[in-house]
Amino acid sequence: MNKVASILEAYNPNDPVLTARALREYWLEFEPNRGIELIKAEQRAAYEAIGIPIPVLKSIGNEAASAARKNVSGYIPVVRTLWQEYGREGRVIALIIAGTMELVEPEIIIPLLKEMCASCYSWEDADRLAMDALEPIIRKQPDRWLSEIESWLADRNKWIRRSAVTVVGRLPMKYPAFVERCFKLAESLLLDEDEDVKKAVSFAVRLCAKSNPGKVLTFLENQVPPANSGATWVLCDIIRSMDRKTILEFTGLLGRYQEWGSIPGLSHKDYRSIQSAIKVLQGALV
Repeated sequence: MNKVASILEAYNPNDPVLTARALREYWLEFEPNRGIELIKAEQRAAYEAIGIPIPVLKSIGNEAASAARKNVSGYIPVVRTLWQEYGREGRVIALIIAGTMELVEPEIIIPLLKEMCASCYSWEDADRLAMDALEPIIRKQPDRWLSEIESWLADRNKWIRRSAVTVVGRLPMKYPAFVERCFKLAESLLLDEDEDVKKAVSFAVRLCAKSNPGKVLTFLENQVPPANSGATWVLCDIIRSMDRKTILEFTGLLGRYQEWGSIPGLSHKDYRSIQSAIKVLQGALV
């Protein structure tokens, strides 16, 4: 019997702390890496963040998920405990377990994930919740569950919006037929004021560009220059963050961005964003 199975053999839903504590003792046997430095210092200060490598945590989570899928309601207490009380490492493992439980009982787990998402501390929390816990059921049954995620996009909590748009952006990678619908959903957050959400919107649009560059090209042609300066950062980041292969499809937009950059009265911040996009488009032509 492996270590995780041995720990779970003694699991009692009425006392999930004992199991969570034993799992923590196990993951502490592994050496941390420096990836944790990507998390902002103030966020690291909010909860324990050791830096145990993600592959290690995923391995632990996957082993625990095998047991959890057989007893979804019984494992909810330990998922909650790991998420709420065991820091960054506990959260990664909790999401892996929840992603498997969700495939068995989505009606129970999706509302739980939304509740958990509201208490995210960082972009890593939100993105891992999207990819490891929420995405499995959306990819398995997109016709049934994508509409549920649409409601997350209008939530007041920024992390819920970020997780939702991350899932929306990634879905066309498996189902290209959904690119039109997913693109419109991502576009609905174009004017979101939160920086973490803006980054996720840019990411979602760039993923859509891989599946349907023509759709994104038309979108940028219609949006640049924007009627609302609140869209400036996203419209520029879409260009400056594209990979080398994708950006070649968008070099025809150079003149439009140059025209935008010459408009009088731009703020210094907006001007710099526009110029960074122009530089990338110019570089792609070399």
